[in-house]
Amino acid sequence: MKKNTIALLGILCAYSPVSDANSYEDYVIEPANEQLDNSKQMADKPITFLPLPVFITEPAVGPGLGVVGLYFHGNKKQQQKTSVDTVLPKSISLVGLMATKNGTKGAAVGHVSFWNQDSLRYQGILAYADINLDFYSFAGFEFTRPLALNIAGPGLLQSLKQRYQDSNFFFGAKQIYRHVEIALAEPLFNQLPDPVAYDLNKEVGIDIDTSGVGALFEYDSRDNPLNPEQGVNYKAEYMIYNQAIGSDIDYTSFNLSALNYWALNAKTNLALRVEFDTVNNKGDKKLPVYIPPSISLRGVSASRYQGLNVLVTEFEGSYKITDKIKLSAFTGMGWAAEHFSTLADAKTINTVGMGFRYLIDEHYGINIGLDVAHGPEQDVVYIQAGSTW
Repeated sequence: MKKNTIALLGILCAYSPVSDANSYEDYVIEPANEQLDNSKQMADKPITFLPLPVFITEPAVGPGLGVVGLYFHGNKKQQQKTSVDTVLPKSISLVGLMATKNGTKGAAVGHVSFWNQDSLRYQGILAYADINLDFYSFAGFEFTRPLALNIAGPGLLQSLKQRYQDSNFFFGAKQIYRHVEIALAEPLFNQLPDPVAYDLNKEVGIDIDTSGVGALFEYDSRDNPLNPEQGVNYKAEYMIYNQAIGSDIDYTSFNLSALNYWALNAKTNLALRVEFDTVNNKGDKKLPVYIPPSISLRGVSASRYQGLNVLVTEFEGSYKITDKIKLSAFTGMGWAAEHFSTLADAKTINTVGMGFRYLIDEHYGINIGLDVAHGPEQDVVYIQAGSTW
């Protein structure tokens, strides 16, 4: 889910970049009539540096542009294979900048490493974001017109995972730190109810630190983490945010996700995503508006449907019309509620859509593409790079 979109890190982590394929045509993209003859030759020429123009189409922040530079460390001899014979670089470094029409802007640097034949995985991201985001619920009230808030500050995310022996099981630890200041992004649209105005006055202009550590468990049998076509990826993460580790708010969060990929034949693939998010307030202070998770589906604006408990499911089918081009269709459902026991009674949010992908690098399986999704309030176009989930 796009809980990281609402948080500071998400503005650079949750929106997918896309490259300008024309600028790499001579080196990466081959003419269609040469694909089969040159496929092995291309696989032996992995990309080292990949600058990706970012076309942001997330309706929550408006259209925007940016750039992300990816550097794949290690030459051909240093590349490694996983337990399922997937070729991976030794590590990937990134730096990114972005800005959108509604005034949102951000920057990030990050690093991902695969050590010791992919038995140890590290991810670190340091970001600063200044986000203007619409919220449709606050202090227990639902709005027909959104409350526009500005959420600004730095954030840090780190995780370290160890593979258990030669299996596909991983276990590890995760750390998240955010320093946030909340302000009004636009003048209030009308007189707010007294409870909303009271809580809003307590949050606006106040610096909030949230610091959390936790444990994570993962089973990953995907054939390629960058562009999976078969296998599964199951994750469970439990985070504790507490004053003892520098957090102003005491709460816990739990995330459970299940990504499933099936290759029916050489051309047809199916995928299923199921994800559950929950947060639990452990202190006397109310949770800041950006902490509760929201329904994350293509076709739904980030932060549109929030709750302390959120469940989403999404199904996708794809068909390769050539070795490099595939078409897809997808549908999703989501529910958001304050209590787990009331999820079954929550309003069902439905989405449908279609898309396509183009393979720009056979060595690592990197593709780019476009999705068109229909949600309850709007139709949205997403430009994608790499795995959709």
